[in-house]
Amino acid sequence: HAQTKIAKPASGNTLVISKSGSYFLAANYVSPLKAASIISVNANNVTINLNGFTISAPTGSATTAINAAGDSGVTIVNGTITSTGTAISLGSNSTVSGMQLINNKGDGIKCTSACLISNNIITGNSGIGLNFGSDTTSGYQSNIISGNTGGTVTGGTPMGTNVCNGVACPAPAP
Repeated sequence: HAQTKIAKPASGNTLVISKSGSYFLAANYVSPLKAASIISVNANNVTINLNGFTISAPTGSATTAINAAGDSGVTIVNGTITSTGTAISLGSNSTVSGMQLINNKGDGIKCTSACLISNNIITGNSGIGLNFGSDTTSGYQSNIISGNTGGTVTGGTPMGTNVCNGVACPAPAP
């Protein structure tokens, strides 16, 4: 499948992904937005590969870096999100892997249901590191979650090898 390069709109407004497919960053994406989403996904079955690059916003921004809250089958991999509001907001049946979500002003990752969150570093965010709400159909494994003001994890099902604030989480039963 062909991949589509993500290019920041000349207007500086929200980048909207409205077709299923595979998308990638080819450079750091510094957004001027302070409140609107930086990337808004309005389609199911979308993959976004940050290719090791960073998405960031102005200091104090309340913007969501990648907003796919109403969509299903979204995959986000391989990059860094920093200085935004909530880093990633997902709908259902979605995955996040290989991401560094650092010093954002909201949650690291929010997911509605049935998400798999693995192999990420989620640290220094003002909200909750992993926010699944009351959902238990989502799973998380092999993440490092630390220093998030709102807490480490809400909801979800731990699948092992997570580290929260320097200790295994959840703590093993005695």
